[in-house]
Amino acid sequence: MLGLMAVVATVGSLVLLGCPGDSDHHNPAIASDLNNRSFTFSSGKVFNSALTNVSTVMSFSNNATNFALQATVQNVVRTATGTYDLDSCLFTVGNSTNPAAPTGGSDFPAGTGPQPNDTMDLSICDFDSTNNSLTVFDGTATITGVSRAVN
Repeated sequence: MLGLMAVVATVGSLVLLGCPGDSDHHNPAIASDLNNRSFTFSSGKVFNSALTNVSTVMSFSNNATNFALQATVQNVVRTATGTYDLDSCLFTVGNSTNPAAPTGGSDFPAGTGPQPNDTMDLSICDFDSTNNSLTVFDGTATITGVSRAVN
């Protein structure tokens, strides 16, 4: 009987605290989860409100310290690049209008996506290794992107 009570107490505490892979965002992404991967999101709203309902791809490189965000806007693939702070889930777009510049940047027209020097401060960046997905949350919306390896 004592053993059964211990099992019940353990299961109960896991339910209260959350388990890895749960929907309560307890799996913060680490560099090895993101590096050399890209994630396709059905909507880029969490990255920029102008990208609501626009398919968006977020790619990571350089040990997940750099990012590239791509979306098709006005029938042209647009890109924003910059640095990613894994500890704070903060994306900082470089200061150039040329995303290929050494410091990064954005070629999104004004009002259509991230601009040079913009920051995308997300409160949650969770990785699910079971389905290779990244779930991000900006305080208003949660969106999950599916991963594929980047060449």
